[in-house]
Amino acid sequence: MSSTVFLSMTKAIEYLGDVSNAQRMLGTLESTLETEVPRIASAIETQNFTNLQKIWHQLKGFAPVFCHDHMVAEITQTETLCKRIQLPDEQAAALKASTQLLKHLQEMLSEVKAQQAS
Repeated sequence: MSSTVFLSMTKAIEYLGDVSNAQRMLGTLESTLETEVPRIASAIETQNFTNLQKIWHQLKGFAPVFCHDHMVAEITQTETLCKRIQLPDEQAAALKASTQLLKHLQEMLSEVKAQQAS
């Protein structure tokens, strides 16, 4: 398996029991990311922190299965920032973290597609 920055097929195989199950679930991850990436971009553009927090919470469910630990931590931290947005500085921090995480999810989607193609 090739080296990836965000996707961990090793963790997925350990979690799901074998390569076959991991490959099948990878398709679900791909379709989820393809749906959520545009929703995240829209929520960032409109500064809809409620939607962002909900999306991050949902993605936190698959993260321990498919993501390297640093990505799991980034999702968790970004979700927390989107919950605390009363002050302008908190809004700016949540937007910055969400924008960075969106970029990482786009890169992860590329890793997923490459893994699917191999």
